[in-house]
Amino acid sequence: MLLNHIMKRTFFLFVTLSALSTMAVVAAPIGKKKGKGRANAPTETAALPADPTPSANFSWHTWTASGGEKLEAKFRALENGIVTVEKKDQVLARFPIARLSAADQAFAQACKLAQPRPPLAQEVINQAAARLDESVNLALKTSNTAANPTISDSIFLRRIYLDTIGRIPTEQEAQAFLKDTSPQKRSNLINALLNSPGYTMQMYNWLADMLRVKDDYGKGARAFLYEDWLKDQIAMNVPWNAMVRDMLTADGKLNQNGAAGFLLRDAQMPLDGVSNLLTTFLGANVSCAQCHDHPFANWTQHDFYSMAAFFGATDGYHEDVFRKARRLIKSEELAGVGKLVAAQVLTANAYNLVDLPQNRLKFPEDYKYKDAKPGELTVPALIRWDDTKKDNLSYEVAEQKNAAQLRNQFADWMVHPENPRFATAIANRLWKKVFGLAVQEPVWDIDDPALASNPELLAQLTTYMKQAKFDLREFQRILFHTAAYQRQASQIPEDTQTYRFPGPVIRRMSAEQAWDSIVCLVTGDAGDHLLLRRGDDMRNSAIDENEMTVEKVKAVVAELQKDGVKIKGGGGKKQNANPRGIASFYEGGRPEFRSGLLLARASEIQQPAPENHFLRLFGQSDRMVADSNTTDGSVPQMLQLMNGPVQDMVAQYSLAIRSAKEQETPMDQVNSLYISFLSRKPNSDESTKSLAALKEGLRLEDIAWVLLNSREFLFLP
Repeated sequence: MLLNHIMKRTFFLFVTLSALSTMAVVAAPIGKKKGKGRANAPTETAALPADPTPSANFSWHTWTASGGEKLEAKFRALENGIVTVEKKDQVLARFPIARLSAADQAFAQACKLAQPRPPLAQEVINQAAARLDESVNLALKTSNTAANPTISDSIFLRRIYLDTIGRIPTEQEAQAFLKDTSPQKRSNLINALLNSPGYTMQMYNWLADMLRVKDDYGKGARAFLYEDWLKDQIAMNVPWNAMVRDMLTADGKLNQNGAAGFLLRDAQMPLDGVSNLLTTFLGANVSCAQCHDHPFANWTQHDFYSMAAFFGATDGYHEDVFRKARRLIKSEELAGVGKLVAAQVLTANAYNLVDLPQNRLKFPEDYKYKDAKPGELTVPALIRWDDTKKDNLSYEVAEQKNAAQLRNQFADWMVHPENPRFATAIANRLWKKVFGLAVQEPVWDIDDPALASNPELLAQLTTYMKQAKFDLREFQRILFHTAAYQRQASQIPEDTQTYRFPGPVIRRMSAEQAWDSIVCLVTGDAGDHLLLRRGDDMRNSAIDENEMTVEKVKAVVAELQKDGVKIKGGGGKKQNANPRGIASFYEGGRPEFRSGLLLARASEIQQPAPENHFLRLFGQSDRMVADSNTTDGSVPQMLQLMNGPVQDMVAQYSLAIRSAKEQETPMDQVNSLYISFLSRKPNSDESTKSLAALKEGLRLEDIAWVLLNSREFLFLP
């Protein structure tokens, strides 16, 4: 009966996930307000017009929340269901549009319509998707490979939810789509999901792994402002080239300017930072050239140091400031404040991006090549790939800049539409995000695009990224509308260069997708509207070196405490073990606690999660190395799903089980569970076994246990 079925599936799942990675699984069709009430709302002066037609400059406006709270701010963006406004202190605030009064919801929508950058027309999206399909189909024909069959609505539903907003659909969302008879239902769903709050959350997870985002930069320095800034950029749908340029040219402290957080991530190892940004943003495989000429690529150590010289006038970590901060932290005068509190106020001030009058970078003392002398001052120079044309416009733009502003010069070159690799690198990465495999693997080495599995396809993707003006959301709209994306998945081949994309590749959910899907089972879509924002108060801890005194620290701490800020929360191993420390930092409401777990989306909890958290056990990166998430299976993962706190939470508190119990007949109850967990109804065999098991005394919780532990739940169809 079903009990035997449970045991068989459990054993099979245990063997599969503990012994195999996703590559080994055979593909088969699977039938501020400060303090406690932090800003739910937003707060001007002008009365709301009856027919809101905001001016192009989006002047001051008094925003009113559904609960009556007010905030005076300028409209900045409405994207993915999140309104972003700028307060008079130039601090951005975000909140779900549903938290606004009906009048302000209409005003926000009108502001959005008045913005100059509308989404691409559906006809343009469809034509671009069709052109990509032509390239894919030609490669399939040339290699004598058949395209996979088109997937069913239920498989498409689950796949598109996971790929766009990072979680499975709720029962109600699934039912609505499956009952829809519109011929445009798939296109409509794609567009709706890309404009929902969950899009920001799943894109943040993806970028956080790529950019190695973490809460703690060491010894009390928190990067909360950087995390908030990155979420703001996604929520406002800022183009990728603008976002990257801001990260490369930002000035200021870790607790002053969120965009500075990217370069300050490697402030104590600036050469490693240059290597990271070149591989991340350009797919330039230069890491080996930091120490010697690259043995397998064209990059020399001279090339590396010439590129690093653009950051040779940049100072990011100030050891003298850090030493002064440490002396204060250890002083008796601050004993009453506490070392942890003092560290969080002071340490971030040592992370400060400033540009010095001239480049200071020199070749290493053990430099052994004839093109430069050991210890010689480097001269900034941009690398060129073999296919770079001499009249490439990106190099001309860079040369027009003042040499004293080296970072700006470098940034202008990097994000230029004609940069030989910038558009290609992000387009290739997004193709991998959507299809599970890049056109050119690995994504951090695209020095020679001719090595791509389909060079024509990679070139087309590059063109569309430029034509979309680096709008990552619109670019993904194109990919999701392709016929190739809406086909059955295939197994990843041993040689990725031979894959011609008859469909996406089968893969296990990422740790974030798995966690967010479980949160969805327990709370429905509530997690999509809980936004963690911890960076705003960090600006109060920005202290000039000359003002770094005991009295100043005490004054800052007193001001923060007066505002109700719990600065002990959200950092450090001990505090990370207690997620209640960040519960007061949410906009849009407070998350629930169940079985000791904070029920917020992965993007809205500690970055990264504690080592014993579900996310880390399922492969979330420690954010030390870029792109280091893993989907390998392990025994601790099985224990989490079989009898750990996650299983306990799903069994005792999940909305999915409560909804099933409300159904009138056992068959309806089983159908409800299957739709909640797998986005489909059970087949006849599953229905028969489930009903028989219920008659024999098993509960709906037991069937839910089977579904949660099934391979179908954990893998993207």
